[in-house]
Amino acid sequence: METKIQNGPRLLDYLDFRAFLQDYVAHQKSHVRGFSLRSWTSKMGFASASFWSAVLKGKKNLGEDSRIKCASVLGLQGQEDAYFHWLVQFNQAKDMEGKNYCFRQLQKFRASRARIVGEGQYLFYSKWYYAAVWNYFGLGKGRLEFSKIAEAMIPRITETQVEESVKILLELGLLHRKANHSYETSEMHLTTEPEVSSLAVKNHILDLQRLAGELLDTVPPQDRQYNTLMFQVSAQGFATIKDRIRQFQEELRDILDRDEKEDRIYTLNMCLFPNSRPGA
Repeated sequence: METKIQNGPRLLDYLDFRAFLQDYVAHQKSHVRGFSLRSWTSKMGFASASFWSAVLKGKKNLGEDSRIKCASVLGLQGQEDAYFHWLVQFNQAKDMEGKNYCFRQLQKFRASRARIVGEGQYLFYSKWYYAAVWNYFGLGKGRLEFSKIAEAMIPRITETQVEESVKILLELGLLHRKANHSYETSEMHLTTEPEVSSLAVKNHILDLQRLAGELLDTVPPQDRQYNTLMFQVSAQGFATIKDRIRQFQEELRDILDRDEKEDRIYTLNMCLFPNSRPGA
């Protein structure tokens, strides 16, 4: 059974346990006479409030014992208690595998923030070919032909994966079915929840980096561009390089805005490789 903490912030609305604790403390100070961080931490058996101040600022993590004590003092029960434990582990996970696992657990809670945003950006970026199929329809290929789309992708995907992609894109509102049974893309409107956005983008980058390695031996040199450079650089030189990369990104956007008669999909991740065959 879900519980409410003295009409305060609802835990399942959060994807950052520190933000929840900050809001909880602020709410208690405003609504509970005599409440203080010192007295609150004392109930958990800690002699000093400095530890919890450090936790709220992200300078310290909650260990298992501290997590259990915190949940108990908060009065968490049922799914809120379980959600809190997974949320802490999600925020404190040090590797992508652990972070992804914890997020999948959070998504199992009905009406939770994790479940809501999981239907958006996190889901879209979970498979590289979702974005590729979305871009395919952006080329003006309005007809839905599973076999043709599957064959057009590099590397080739299955018709089942195309069908899966179209279903997801329709559900997310990134693809629309027109009256003549063709399809067109809509603008990208996905959640910008910081924690999930970061996780989704990291997953997407890792997936595309893996794909770049696989395509190195299968895509002809004239259809790709792979470069690598190891160098010595100063802090000022590094900052200049980053600025030039940002400038190049802006120039690239201008090129793409002026481009016409697009007939292929490419991914640029400091490695340029195709995601579709020309003219497919």
